[in-house]
Amino acid sequence: MPEALIRVENVTKVYGSGAASAAALSGVCLQVERGSWLAIMGPSGHGKSTLLQIMGGLDRPTSGQVHLDDMELSNLGPAKLARTRARAIGFVFQFFNLLPHLTALENIELALWFGGKRSDEGRARAITLLDSVGLADKAHLPPGALSGGQQQRVAVARALANEPEILLMDEPTGNLDSTSEADLLKLLGSLHEHGRTIVMVTHNLAVAEHAQRVVHVKDGRIERDRFSGD
Repeated sequence: MPEALIRVENVTKVYGSGAASAAALSGVCLQVERGSWLAIMGPSGHGKSTLLQIMGGLDRPTSGQVHLDDMELSNLGPAKLARTRARAIGFVFQFFNLLPHLTALENIELALWFGGKRSDEGRARAITLLDSVGLADKAHLPPGALSGGQQQRVAVARALANEPEILLMDEPTGNLDSTSEADLLKLLGSLHEHGRTIVMVTHNLAVAEHAQRVVHVKDGRIERDRFSGD
């Protein structure tokens, strides 16, 4: 049986307190195997993005535990948690989150700097990453001069900067046209074939079907867990 890379154990997330409290997640249990590709689907506002953020240590559960390999993320202090995220996890978001005053190359170099790379080796690595997503010729352009699909490929290259084992992606195709979506899915397929673990939130069933496994979240709970094609 494949080894679990991420284990979510009885996770509940409550926002607010008292009469104003609202549960985004309620007793969620989930395992993500090393080298797998998981899609998370469900209606808006039912906990998909909250689950992804807790899995990546961007948010902490109200109760329950999240394990990344042998580390329990909610037990880590802020500094160690930040180092763990930089080393082990690459994040990709719907709205790209590129810094507009930096070039494509500099956006990736910044991620490498946070990961501890020196400026000279960081630049060489950043150029290699841009080349791997087909954008070496756009290295010195700011995000505003790139199409949505190109910006998302820069975001993927940035997420791969420190060679994380896991990619956590929140609606990565949500702002892309059909051609850019197909290009991104082809890139993700290649990354998965080379051993990357991918967890992807999406509203798009056609996008989700590229994953090996699809989990449906509703009202803060896992309603359905199936393998793609079932």
